[in-house]
Amino acid sequence: MSKFKILPVVVSAMAGAVAAPVFAGPQPVSLSPITHAPAELVIAGRDGEHSYSPASLEALGAQRMVTITPWREEAATFEGVLLTDLLDAHGLSDVDAIRVTAENDYAVVIPADVWRNWDVLVATRVNGRPHSRRERGPIQFVFPMSDDRAAGTGEVVNHWVWMAARIEAAN
Repeated sequence: MSKFKILPVVVSAMAGAVAAPVFAGPQPVSLSPITHAPAELVIAGRDGEHSYSPASLEALGAQRMVTITPWREEAATFEGVLLTDLLDAHGLSDVDAIRVTAENDYAVVIPADVWRNWDVLVATRVNGRPHSRRERGPIQFVFPMSDDRAAGTGEVVNHWVWMAARIEAAN
């Protein structure tokens, strides 16, 4: 076999390896204190209403996720708390759906199968910095778009919420 017939295969394999998106599922991390933009996420659970700042969300057990988003072609590192942890802590893990409302009153209903099938991160930081409103923060729902199931497409992309301000049972 000639080296010219092998070369395109090698180049294609190398290009695929370089172009493959980077993804790291949620991993527990310890975060150093930083100053966040003023923000509040209220969770209306079975145990009443609880208010969290970005820093108090992180104190619940921070996780890190590396993914692209529908707005970022290059992978970014997001840090925050898993949605399932928040729902478990407030007795909402068994509801059929939640309603998430943003600071600007945008609201979306997220069915339980979404958070049960996807690692949804309630992000407070991006690339080691406080998540700003300009970057779709300060509290943003982030899905692992870079994994093989492509959470940035189809119906799941409708569940990306930024400037999140309230979570409550939708049923």
